[in-house]
Amino acid sequence: MDTANLVEFFCIFDEFCKYFDIELKKHVIEDSNKRHRNRKDRMSDSEIMTILALSTISQRICWQA
Repeated sequence: MDTANLVEFFCIFDEFCKYFDIELKKHVIEDSNKRHRNRKDRMSDSEIMTILALSTISQRICWQA
């Protein structure tokens, strides 16, 4: 797995998350009584998805070797 593939995976997941978040906000019913935190120091959804996907791929490669 090289850096170009890593960036490509991240870009694909980032584009997916942009569209998914827009659609999700259209269909989610929010509870106005509940307080929500807006933390900026959090990893983005696309970063988390990239790490999970690559860890799954790397585990498969290790088991096949």
